[in-house]
Amino acid sequence: MRPHTNEYKGPENISTRIHREIASGSYECLVCFSNLTRKAKVWNCKCCWTVFHLDCVKKWAKQGLEQTPAVPIGADFSPTWRCPACNNHEKVVPAAYSCWCEKEVQPEPTNFLPPHSCGQTCGKKRTSPRDCPHACDLQCHAGPCPPCPAMGPKQPCHCGRDEIQKRCIDTVYEGGWSCGHPCEDSLPCGEHSCPKPCHPGVCGECQIPEMLKCFCGNSTKGIKCSDKQEPVESTISDIHGVENWLGYWNCHSPCNRYFDCAKHTCQKPCHPQDALPARCPRSPDLVTHCPCGKTKISEIIESPRANCEADIPLCDKTCDKTLRCGHKCDRTCHEGECPVCVKIIDIKCVCGKTISESLCHQGEPGEPPRCIRVCKMLLNCGRHECAERCCSGEGKAHDRLNSRRKMKSYNPGQSSSDGFESEHICTRPCGRLLKCGTHSCQMLCHRGPCGTCLEASFDELSCNCGRTVLSPPVACGSTPPKCEFPCTRDTDCGHPKVPHSCHTDQVKCPNCPYLVEKTCLCRKRGVKNVPCFKNAVSCGTECGKKLSCGSHSCHKVCHASGGCDEPCRQQCGKAKSCGHPCLEACHAPFQCPEVNPCSTTIQLTCACAGLKQEARCCSTKTNPTGNKKELKCNDQCRSRRMALALALDPDRESIPPYSEGTLFHYAKDRKWSTVIEEKFKAFAESNQKRYTFNPMKSSQRAFLHSLAEDYGFQSESQDPEPYRSVVLFKGSNNGTAPKKTIAEYIASKPSAVPTSTPFSIQQLKKPQRQTYNSIILQNMKIGILNPEIERELEPVLKDTQLRFSLQWSGEDVLLVPKASSLGNDQIEVELADVLIPQLKRLIAKNGLADKAELCLVGKDGQIVNRESQPKWSLVVGKSSAAAGTKPPAQASVGSKSRFDFEYGKAELARKSTESLKKKDKKKEKEVDVVDDWETAADNEAEAASGGPAPPINMEASTGGD
Repeated sequence: MRPHTNEYKGPENISTRIHREIASGSYECLVCFSNLTRKAKVWNCKCCWTVFHLDCVKKWAKQGLEQTPAVPIGADFSPTWRCPACNNHEKVVPAAYSCWCEKEVQPEPTNFLPPHSCGQTCGKKRTSPRDCPHACDLQCHAGPCPPCPAMGPKQPCHCGRDEIQKRCIDTVYEGGWSCGHPCEDSLPCGEHSCPKPCHPGVCGECQIPEMLKCFCGNSTKGIKCSDKQEPVESTISDIHGVENWLGYWNCHSPCNRYFDCAKHTCQKPCHPQDALPARCPRSPDLVTHCPCGKTKISEIIESPRANCEADIPLCDKTCDKTLRCGHKCDRTCHEGECPVCVKIIDIKCVCGKTISESLCHQGEPGEPPRCIRVCKMLLNCGRHECAERCCSGEGKAHDRLNSRRKMKSYNPGQSSSDGFESEHICTRPCGRLLKCGTHSCQMLCHRGPCGTCLEASFDELSCNCGRTVLSPPVACGSTPPKCEFPCTRDTDCGHPKVPHSCHTDQVKCPNCPYLVEKTCLCRKRGVKNVPCFKNAVSCGTECGKKLSCGSHSCHKVCHASGGCDEPCRQQCGKAKSCGHPCLEACHAPFQCPEVNPCSTTIQLTCACAGLKQEARCCSTKTNPTGNKKELKCNDQCRSRRMALALALDPDRESIPPYSEGTLFHYAKDRKWSTVIEEKFKAFAESNQKRYTFNPMKSSQRAFLHSLAEDYGFQSESQDPEPYRSVVLFKGSNNGTAPKKTIAEYIASKPSAVPTSTPFSIQQLKKPQRQTYNSIILQNMKIGILNPEIERELEPVLKDTQLRFSLQWSGEDVLLVPKASSLGNDQIEVELADVLIPQLKRLIAKNGLADKAELCLVGKDGQIVNRESQPKWSLVVGKSSAAAGTKPPAQASVGSKSRFDFEYGKAELARKSTESLKKKDKKKEKEVDVVDDWETAADNEAEAASGGPAPPINMEASTGGD
């Protein structure tokens, strides 16, 4: 509400308030919330008389017209906009600024006139009273015109006998007035006058009662004049004289007037009478046949009947008269009415589903029987079933549902009306709880949500602290008012509470943020700097409690007591008779069943280890050997042994798989070339016939063309620069990828790379970033087996997407990632940032190994570099290799323990000692460490190869397993 100032005194209406607030600059526009002044262009609503800026209303109206509401298809719709104050619909957008009475456009602002007024007489038609003939005589003003104070015109009463004149505001222009005297206008009957007091409109039908006789003259009753039927004249002439009257209605009673025989009476219902009595229907001259009408009386008796009292003779034929029910009378010819029909007929129940036998209903519309079938149809509310026995609307409901299904199938976009039959209109009260939570819905059971609760309370509604109050009446279900005062509740923990506003009991106070020390869930240690409101705190360590099986411990992170996984569902892990770990669920304390064949993958080799084949172990308790067998050597093995004996590469190729151009461009950018090579390989293995590369430089396109020739593809450059790109096509042979990649080929034949400067020296001089692809655990705990290592490392390795293979290297264990979709850089980030910190904490806790660090494992399985190894050790390693030192043999991967490897090493040392005793002892030359190691490396490489030193294949050394 706008505040009132003390400058204005006296009564105030809408017009004076608008004038005063605009003149003082305190009237706000409800669109922009800025003040209106005398000089501003304004517009006022003709419904609520609120004043706005003209420009604000124009923008508001245009936005409202652009919002098209959802209307049914085909319905008449004209766009409208709504007043910002009263939501009244308007069709025309305000265009011009005018005064309040709209006589002057663009009025000039003056201080001696009301704001936005032209100073002329208003002259607008008044709205109070309605149909007032006088125009407003005030000066041009805002708001509605006041009620008319002038005298109204003279008005006659409804009957026209009197007239009256009142003030215009008290004059009733619609409906007129009544003088209260009788109307006395002639009624439509023409016999009576209207007895009502002076009234508007026509007098209506005559309601004056009259005593009138029936057609037969036996009864008399009062009938309204307007209900009289067309009169029928009746006359009776007898010994008492002649009686005449007019009959107006039918009494439906028997006539009971004697026939001319003076012995029988007329049994017809009330009918007009004739002057002379009617002929007796039993007279001998009128009755010529028996009662059934099939036989003449002359055929039954010889002499005719004497008079009307003589019996009518009967024949021996069946009556066969049609009864009221439609059946034929099956009795022998008889007098009087036919007896009741006793035939058995089939009659349907109310729902029409059951047919039963019953006596004939005698032609009267009786109530059909009801069967015991219960109607299961849903009522229109959608909540209740009909549950009526033998429902008459069940058939209609089935027809309605069938028509709706057909309408959906033939016209999917068309919606059908419900059209529920009257039997399935739910008449139960809704009874659902309203949103207020206190009252229930009193409407009839209906679909959709219930309406708003209309109950109200006349008690004050206050907030929790009672300092903010909502005055009555208060709608039912209203929430307490929003309170801006601080909350007065105390905290349970005793810490100072967080400042916040007052709120209801359903809303909790903010959580206490103070940091305290709390005991973890497993009760092993206390955790510091924990927010006070947190009750469940985990220390992050493994539970480690022995499970009921006695063989495994709980691997879950710190949890409440009793939360261990029981019974044990972990893998058994014990070594079976074949040496492989049992992969079945824990079955302690029982032995491993070994009924199913072992699924561990083993590698079968021939005697020379040239042939290798992977197979399942498949050993069981009854078949301990399983698939363990030695392969037979073939011609390839013999060729391989011959090549090794002649110091040749057994995997050599007769024709180089890659051209010099390919190798030259590959050496320029190996990382990008490796990506292109993978795309070539994927294209060769796919069913595509065409592949298009993105636009690239000419040097890169040269590499694509050269590599396409090596793969057997057809290549073509398309589009002008700088959008020129290369398109690959498969020929008739579809092209094949070489057995080795470019990196593998360069590693096997380093001299194949055309370069003028020794690439190895360039790599040594260039500070390169060390790359790692594996993890090494140094000095493993004595006596530990592979299953135990896997179980110890499972809490760390289970959360990463990499999968590792365990390889023993002396007393160390290598964790080598298996093939995955991650690149080398992503693998290194996963190892360095995620796994190494967790592994270091794990081995520091359980003493599994002495140290965990990153390392680089080459294609041959040898450790090329370690995280703790200095850079210059690479050069020393190459020098020792050139001197003829043999690298240590790689340990095979399997499930053997460290004891097996220690025994193998001791046996190998013993055999080496015996062989050395038989040979002459040779003095080993010591390698002196020179100061200029770069020059020494260059000299060694040239001396060994007779030319420039081969490049170091960094990409090949950083590959996966």
